[in-house]
Amino acid sequence: MSPAEIKKKAARQTIRQARQQTAQETTKTYVRQPVIVRTSESQMMGIRSFVATRYVLGYVVSGYKFIYTGDLRSELTSGDIFFLAKGTHYLEEVPDGKKPFEQIMFFYTSEQIGRIIAELGVNYNIDTCVHHTCEECMLREWVVAPGWESLRTFFSAVGKDLRDGVYASDSTAEALALTQLVYQIISRPEGCLRTRVLSSTDPEKELMERQLRDYIFSDITLEQFAARTNRSLSSFKKKFKEYYNEPPHRWVVRQRLMHARLQVISTDRDITHIATECHFPNSSYFIRIFRKEFSLTPAQYRSKYGSASSKHKNKTE
Repeated sequence: MSPAEIKKKAARQTIRQARQQTAQETTKTYVRQPVIVRTSESQMMGIRSFVATRYVLGYVVSGYKFIYTGDLRSELTSGDIFFLAKGTHYLEEVPDGKKPFEQIMFFYTSEQIGRIIAELGVNYNIDTCVHHTCEECMLREWVVAPGWESLRTFFSAVGKDLRDGVYASDSTAEALALTQLVYQIISRPEGCLRTRVLSSTDPEKELMERQLRDYIFSDITLEQFAARTNRSLSSFKKKFKEYYNEPPHRWVVRQRLMHARLQVISTDRDITHIATECHFPNSSYFIRIFRKEFSLTPAQYRSKYGSASSKHKNKTE
């Protein structure tokens, strides 16, 4: 084979590889994320962290679901509906006797919900204004509410469609179901659930929340983070407090403490290791602010609330 033929063969191989790589990247780029998901759990798994990259509206079909924030635990039973903002949540899902825990969850972005709310407001003259706010709406990243008759009927139909595979490859059917669910919620009387759904349409807040998740366990300064959101430091702090009702530094520390608390009660990891993993400068500082937040040191908290396998790991403190 002549040098020219060898060069042509190598060029053809390079082109072939480039096309294969492009095809693979295209496939990865356009993988469709499901809007509606049904999950089932037949055994107790303990408290777990759940990272929501989209907003979530969920419905408990059977069993019990617990949502944890600090020392606060909210219990959901069959027929209850919940909203989760984007970010990390600490959840426990428990079967009911012989019946497994089951739930149906809708995932959506601010763009999706914004289009739906605009359509319902313009085409059907539905009030889409927020008239209700309270501490739960402002400070919590989740809301729970008891279901109502038409909502239970709706989720019964969605469950049947999931079993029949209706939504498997039909994004239009998913969009219609999400529209029906949003209508169910915003046509109800004022309340926290309605408020949180209507207020999840702010693209600027969504961008800030998405970047904050990356910031929680990093060394980036507030000045650098403000620059990433195209704001001055003073403007960023003002907007942050408007969204979260507390200064950014306090919010970040609280999020780290929430993650650390989960590690303390659900694992047997050393306290020093947890402090490092949750990005505290040293274990002494971690123990001090943990006690300030939860009124107990990590070791005391583990001894009181931790699982049996975690209670022997108190030597470091």
